[in-house]
Parts: sequence; C-alpha cells; structure tokens
Amino acid sequence: MGCTLSVSTSQDENDPFLQSKRANAAIEQSLQLQRQKERNEVKLLLLGAGESGKSTVLKQLRLMHQGGFSDQERCQYKQVIWADAIQSLKILVIQARRMNIPLDCDDPQANRTLFEYKRILMRSRPLELIDASIAGGSGFLNDYVLKYSERSENKRRVQSTGRVEAFERASLNEHLLPGASEGNDPDALTIQEISEGLAEAGTLNGGGSHFLQQQNANLAARNYSCEQVAEAISQLWAHDRGIRQCYARSNEFQLEGSAAYYFDNIKKFAQPDYICSDEDILKGRIKTTGITETSFNIGSSKFKVLDAGGQRSERRKWIHCFQGITAVLFVLAVSEYDQMLFEDDRVNRMHESIMLFQTLLNSKWFVDTPFILFLNKIDIFKAKLTSSPIRKYFPDYQGRVNDAEAGLAYFENIFLSLNKSKRPIYVHRTCATDTRSMKFVLTAVADLIINQNLKKSGMI
Repeated sequence: MGCTLSVSTSQDENDPFLQSKRANAAIEQSLQLQRQKERNEVKLLLLGAGESGKSTVLKQLRLMHQGGFSDQERCQYKQVIWADAIQSLKILVIQARRMNIPLDCDDPQANRTLFEYKRILMRSRPLELIDASIAGGSGFLNDYVLKYSERSENKRRVQSTGRVEAFERASLNEHLLPGASEGNDPDALTIQEISEGLAEAGTLNGGGSHFLQQQNANLAARNYSCEQVAEAISQLWAHDRGIRQCYARSNEFQLEGSAAYYFDNIKKFAQPDYICSDEDILKGRIKTTGITETSFNIGSSKFKVLDAGGQRSERRKWIHCFQGITAVLFVLAVSEYDQMLFEDDRVNRMHESIMLFQTLLNSKWFVDTPFILFLNKIDIFKAKLTSSPIRKYFPDYQGRVNDAEAGLAYFENIFLSLNKSKRPIYVHRTCATDTRSMKFVLTAVADLIINQNLKKSGMI
C-alpha cells in the first residue's frame, strides 16, 4: 500500500498537466494577494507650484498619523530657521533702501541705538552662527545661496522670461521639461559657485544698496554672539518703522513666508540648546527637492504620499511618479495672487499655478484620477486684501476690495473652469499651518480617497 502511494506521488510530480495547474494556482493566488494589497493601498500625489504649502500638508499628516518629528529634524529646523531669520531681516533693510523707504536705523544722530543694532545685523554672518552640517550640509548651502546671494538674484533676473511656462503639454508626454535633461539642472551649483555666492552674501555698506567687496567685508566683519544678533533683530523689528513699512510691501520682492514669525520668536531660536516645537517646524521651510515618499496607516488602508518639489527646475522629475495614483492633491497658495515667482520675478505666482493645474487636470496621465484642490494660506489672503486689491492683478475681478469670501470664490471658479472632463474636483479652503483645522480637513480627505479607492477596486 505504501509502495502504491509512492508510485502515485512520483507520477503526479512528473505529470506536466498537474505541474502547470499547480503553477497557475500559485500565480493566481499571488495575483489575488496583490489585488487585495492594492485595494488597501492608496497613493496620494501632492503637487503645486513652489512655496504653495505642499510640504506643510505632509507635515500635518505626519503629526496625525506618524507620531510627529524626530529630534534630528527638530535640530535641523532650528539651524535653518535661525539662518533664514537673520538673512530675512537683512533683506528688509536692503529692499527698504531700494524702495526709498527711510529707515530709523540709518540715522545715527536720531537713533543711535537702532543704528548700532543695524551694524550688528548687517555684519553678522549667518553661516558662521549655525552648524551647516546639521542644517542639511551641501543641500542646505546650495539652497541658501540660491535664495540669498546677490549673484544668484542677478542670474535669475537676467534669465527671467516673463512667460508662464508651457510645461508640459510636452513634458507630461515626453517625460522631461522642455530644455531640461538628466544631469543638466539649470539651478545646480558647483562647490566653487557656492563659495563665491557665500562671499557675495557678505555685508552692506552703510549708505548704499550694493554688497561690499569681500576684502572690505573681511575688514568690517566682527564676531557677534547669537544673543547679540537676536537682540538686534528683536529691537529692529519692534522699533524701526521703515522695516515694518518694507515688510508690508514684501509681495514686491522675495521674502521667506514665515519671516514675521521668526522675528517674533527670534530669541528662542538663538538659544544653543533650543529644540524646535511642532509649530516651529510647520512655520519653517526646507526646500523639497526630488520626490519624497512617506507612508501612513489610516484605518485598514496604507497611504503612500508622494511630495514633489514645486519649483520649475524640480518639475521634470514629476513624471516618474505619475502612474498608479489614487488621487492628486493640488495645493494652491491663494495668498500669492500679488507675488512673483522666485525662479522668474516677471511671472505672477497665481498665473503659474493656473497653468500648472490646467495642464495636470487635462493630462492623459490623470484622465480617471480624482483631484482635490486646497486653496491654501487663506489667513494670509484675508490679511492682505485691503492693502493689496485683487483687481490690481486680476482686472476682471468684480468683488468688493476687502471681501475675502468673494475673492476666494473668484479664484475657486477660475480653477474649476479649467476642468474640461467635468469630473468632480473636491475643494477645501485651508491654512496648512493650523493643526486644528487641518486635522478636520485631512480626515475628510482621507475618507474621500479611501471610498474612491474602494469604488475603483469594485468593493463598493
């Protein structure tokens, strides 16, 4: 009896039909498991123009579903914010002079104290007051030079086209932006260029708007403590009327969006052992380069969120994460209707976002993909309406000057009108730095996406 079983088993193993059947069953089981996994996995693509608030949305998701931020990240943001705070106030001094706004700190006779604080500020060197390796190493230095050196600013000004780029009707189909190729990033800097840029980011002379030659800067520079620099920033921000006037016109030049928050809290950022809070990190900005992928478990579903750098030089990388997307979350900084791009200071940021949204919405890659639109930074939008009328930048706007609801509805309708497919677009008005309101919005968005995913997989 045992011999018969052995012969039968041996015959089964040698039977090509049975072997094929077993192989097919294994493949079918594997495919079934993969389908089940895909039904439970959501891929959310975060897109938008540079500085729209995409990464802040991702930070809120991390706070809600991933336990927040590591000690390393808190230390990194402290270094970056401290450097940005110093340089941001220098920018206000420089821009005030360029716009002929009188500064109290420029008059040593009437305001000797503020004059001395200004000297401390302008002669301080942010990169000598931080640990650049903790701030992000060469990536941080690259971003710092792009934002702050006069050479980099002049280069962008020369290269400004004044045109909203035609992104991408070509690029979305051809996998690369027009004129860009792998290994040829127009914003990439060599180590030598970084060194030269940092040399140019030295100090200002007392009465002009141009940077001193490096040798003069070396002679004038002094080693100030973080406490001295923080006190100088605090006093200039609180008591120099010209700096405040210049800040009120900061839509006319490039300034860090959270600069006022940095100045208000400057003394804590100056403390060597200070660890950033959640609010600090939400307000702080570290430029997103490439594609970052973050996973969360929400209920029984696994969310994979892809955050793509929004500046023009980063968009050529987007194509690599377009496939298999459950939903696109497009973030629009509605407050930037009166601002110009960092990359091209002749192009309105809202115009660029309109072009970008239209191209993505009507792309072949997202024919059946739900879109969620965040009208972000509504707190800043409401605050600036009186001093910066929408009609000045969008002449066809018919609402009242200080009517935030009419203004938001106007921009919402512009974006909804771009939808040629007539599929639903889910709109939320947000302030990405407000954790309480974002928790409500993101919970609603997660529920929506999970339901969409279940419908797509035939589960409901």
